[in-house]
Amino acid sequence: MKLLKVPYQNAQDILKLYAPNAPFCELAQESTTPQALIEAAMAIELFADAITYLAHALPVREAVWWACCCAASRNDWKEDEWNAIRAAKAWVHTPDETSRRFAEQMAEIAGLESGAGWSAQAAFWSGGSMTKPEEPVVPPPEYLYAQAVAGCINLTAVLPDGEEAKERYSNFIDIGLNIAMGGNGQI
Repeated sequence: MKLLKVPYQNAQDILKLYAPNAPFCELAQESTTPQALIEAAMAIELFADAITYLAHALPVREAVWWACCCAASRNDWKEDEWNAIRAAKAWVHTPDETSRRFAEQMAEIAGLESGAGWSAQAAFWSGGSMTKPEEPVVPPPEYLYAQAVAGCINLTAVLPDGEEAKERYSNFIDIGLNIAMGGNGQI
């Protein structure tokens, strides 16, 4: 088994970064590595928990790239939603303030009712300030981007009707693990 290239090698360390659900926490007691915990969660269909966990385990750019890869795997987005995904990808490739602010605009236009808008929101919450450029700097809370990444991937998996959710979740975890192992998200 290839070791995940994440900042944390102990499953418990990642759980300290957010407030996971109780059943997932109980499962974590039995797992010592992040990958073992993710695999255990997937086996008992704690899909959303596994997604949220991996979103917190990955470094910010890799996490946003994961959201982009998962969102781009769908072909039923409206043009504004595609633009949000493209803006998030642009930030991954050029993580500067201009790209981050463009992602903010695209998230607002696309909306947050679908995974696509959340991909751009994750890029916007990657750093900088959450307020307008002319206002005092208010940095996003640490790991807020990870919540947006999880929102993107979870919504992309279950909408519009949830029929393909189980297959999508499995595919999306595979993409995330590929990225965590140093890959580009192609499986």
